[in-house]
Amino acid sequence: MDERLARFKNCDERFHAYLDKVLTRLPEDIREAILNNEGFQILADSELPNVCGRFLSFDHPVEYLVYLNPKSLMQPDNRLSCSIAWELAEYVLGREGKAADDASVVELLNQWGFEQDLDAVRYCDAVSKSPAFKSGYEWARKQSKDYLLLHFDLFFDEWNEKGLRMMSQERIETLRDKTVHSKVLPGGEARVSQQQAVEGISHEEAAIEGIMAALKEAKLQG
Repeated sequence: MDERLARFKNCDERFHAYLDKVLTRLPEDIREAILNNEGFQILADSELPNVCGRFLSFDHPVEYLVYLNPKSLMQPDNRLSCSIAWELAEYVLGREGKAADDASVVELLNQWGFEQDLDAVRYCDAVSKSPAFKSGYEWARKQSKDYLLLHFDLFFDEWNEKGLRMMSQERIETLRDKTVHSKVLPGGEARVSQQQAVEGISHEEAAIEGIMAALKEAKLQG
């Protein structure tokens, strides 16, 4: 891990590994400019939502400040990396005096090689709106952490790193079977109207995403 990340002293250290991973994917000149600009800082403090006020000190005058919500650590790693890259892209565009609108950010991220990451974000956004995702998430929240680890932890790292769509069909089918046998979906869920379904995503897959999201929360909460 790049030692220069230590200068982001007001950034929750749990983000450092993700920042390092994202920065290594950026063009070298962009990466060096971010790490060496003392006027650029990253803020991520889990106590901020729970306090009335908070004093923060910086070693140098801050020209650009990126805020990362600690709750975003609950996201799958493949999505979290894209969220961080998005904020860095906005900073780079702003520093260059360019508009940091969504289209410009997407264009820059594509240039940096984050096409698949952007697809993962779009997929997650679509899945999270599915009733089946909610069913899977709520079902998993009612289970013990030990139960979830016993039945789903074998698949967690791959889901967290690559996303469900990038897993082999065989492993997805195994996860589908687990959701059926555990009766995760209500009896009528499989026959829910097409208007409620998310295009291209089965109800079982959406339920799996909900279960895995709950498992990640359980892991982070210890």
